[in-house]
Amino acid sequence: MKRNLLKMGALALAATFLLTACSGSSGNSAPAPQGGGSGAAAGAVKNPNIDDGKNIVGICWSSLAAEATQVLVQNYQDHYKEYGIDELILLQAEGNLERQIDQLQDLANQNCDLIICNSVDPDGIAPVVENIMAQGIPVIAVDRRISADIYFTLETDNVCCGRDVARSIAMMTMTDADGNPAAEGSVEVLKCVGNMTSSAVRDRMSGLNDELAYWPHLKVVGEPSVESNIEKVYNAVLDGFKTNPNIKAIFVVGDNQVAPVVSALKELNMLFPPEDPRHVIIASVDGISSVVKGIQAGENDIVANQRFDLFASDVLKVCQDYFNGDTSVAGQNNKLPTMIVTRHNVDYLQKENLLWALPPA
Repeated sequence: MKRNLLKMGALALAATFLLTACSGSSGNSAPAPQGGGSGAAAGAVKNPNIDDGKNIVGICWSSLAAEATQVLVQNYQDHYKEYGIDELILLQAEGNLERQIDQLQDLANQNCDLIICNSVDPDGIAPVVENIMAQGIPVIAVDRRISADIYFTLETDNVCCGRDVARSIAMMTMTDADGNPAAEGSVEVLKCVGNMTSSAVRDRMSGLNDELAYWPHLKVVGEPSVESNIEKVYNAVLDGFKTNPNIKAIFVVGDNQVAPVVSALKELNMLFPPEDPRHVIIASVDGISSVVKGIQAGENDIVANQRFDLFASDVLKVCQDYFNGDTSVAGQNNKLPTMIVTRHNVDYLQKENLLWALPPA
């Protein structure tokens, strides 16, 4: 049942914008466990290659097309030696499942002691991952789960992330231009659906859908499937406004899709500053520099800032611990919180050095 909170008024607006409401824990090393794995994962951690005197870690990433992913992988490349790793082998599958399967097997054949994987398809790579684990080579999933018993998983709490973004949209639109509570169904939302083979996207959309349905003034008027295609995002916005010219908010699953939304709004002469009642809210997930700067410029409005710094440091610490004989995280699936960034808090967050994409102002 939708909750009727519109009478709360705009006073509650600022309270939602600093930290997420349903986020988990974070830290500078591997966070506390959020759920256990099977005994199989905990037991398959002894790799005979570890005795060769050289610590080798392989990374197999789904794609490096997005800026956020490039920043994350660069963090691995910049810091791996600080964690006792002698060699880092990086492969990326360009979104191709068969290529990733081959690359994972190649990393195992190159005597990697551990393999870090961001999956193209969590189900599709499960058999090869299970085979690699059976060889005694631990597999670590980052950002996207793998449908197999593996050594360790670190991901964003994407269900909460989706909820927090939707809640921020709701709070920004609780009153109309005259300051009165927004009428039921009066705020039309265009929800661009991403690549649903990704566990991160599935969870993100699940949380978003639950929260959007919770607010009576929000009404989803379009759910175009754009996958990871920038052109599809652009066309989805153009088509969305042809059918529903009063769209008030647009959600995209990743920051790389914000630019085509802005371009489409410009094409439609619908890009207005935040103080203009015709302004269309743009919400996304990641926290790359161009999107954060867009919030400061008044072009886009909401981003769930992922902890890409911890995606690197926490996983590298897990690798270091493994090489030192500490396998206490085996079987764990840990989740990192996001932080909602809006025009109401972006300058403060930058000043306090809380945004991974921007240096302190």
